[in-house]
Amino acid sequence: MSDIHRLTELRDVCRALAAVPTFLEQLTQTMNSAIRLTGAERGVLVVYNKASNSFDLRAASGVSADQVGELTTLAQSVADSGQSLLLADETQTQRSSLVVALQTRGQKPFGALYVDKPSISGLFTHADLLFFETFVAQAAVVLDASIVKSDFVSIVTHELRLPMTSIKGYTDLMRSGIVGPVNDQQKQFLTTIRAGVDRMNALVSDLSDISKIDTGRLKVDVKEVDAAACAGEAVEALKAQINEKGQTLTVNLPPLPGVRADKSRLIQIFTNLLVNAHKYTASSGAIILTAEVGSTHVRFTVNDNGVGVSLDDQAKVFNQFFRSEHQVVREQTGWGLALHLTRRLVEYFGGQIGFESELGKGSKFWFTVPVSQ
Repeated sequence: MSDIHRLTELRDVCRALAAVPTFLEQLTQTMNSAIRLTGAERGVLVVYNKASNSFDLRAASGVSADQVGELTTLAQSVADSGQSLLLADETQTQRSSLVVALQTRGQKPFGALYVDKPSISGLFTHADLLFFETFVAQAAVVLDASIVKSDFVSIVTHELRLPMTSIKGYTDLMRSGIVGPVNDQQKQFLTTIRAGVDRMNALVSDLSDISKIDTGRLKVDVKEVDAAACAGEAVEALKAQINEKGQTLTVNLPPLPGVRADKSRLIQIFTNLLVNAHKYTASSGAIILTAEVGSTHVRFTVNDNGVGVSLDDQAKVFNQFFRSEHQVVREQTGWGLALHLTRRLVEYFGGQIGFESELGKGSKFWFTVPVSQ
């Protein structure tokens, strides 16, 4: 491959990487691009984790379970030293390797990228190392920007929680009349304040969850859970809202096997999809929750006969902060985060999510959860 062709390919890869919206997707694309650009057979990517004070494996390609430890250790050593490594021909493994630290100018390394291939298919050269260093330097800029953004979100959400808790607590005290009589108009004002705090709290919580997923800091307890019970808790919590709007919610679930998930997060997924259907379905509308059991996954579906999603909007429904310009959507409060977070949570547990919709006729959102083996 000519130098011009390699540089052109490098430019295209870096442009595509810069357009990737989430940190996890950036990690995966960085790993895949490294394999493609170098002609390597396998690779690993490690990134610094503040919580554990270590470089953790965040992406891998072509690596079996028994190989991960050795390759990760090598990548971690380069991340610690910041010194690139070219192993032209490892005698024991008969493989040729490149390892380069992820770092931006003037900063300590925040990770490393390792790739290798069988020596029989050709040895990496010093020119290959220089080319790989160029790619890793560009990837580091993109990844570092995402890390800085996540750190900023973490700081902001942390700093917002304390004053919001105070506002919420004192508002509830005043509404209760404990600190003095409250007339009807004052109670209405306090109710409005409380609703605003609840909205802000939901925003902070969603932003915090997304940031934690991106940086690998989301604490979950993944084990076998009763999906029907999780769905039941979500339904029970929303009954009052649904009844108040005159809607009907039908739950039609067959006997379900245990699934692999975090219980509270699975309830959150059900809640987000049911709230979405509730918000965008008219009074007297219908919402139906069903499930199908497959060999490896359970597929849940939330049907509604609400406003639906236009063809123009369908590609953006799961995008962070996306809200349709449709009048019915704009009449509802929201930040455009719930469906994005729901997608991230479903994928975090190894499931998939999607939807079918027709404007004016309703939507059918579905997601899958792995069956507990």
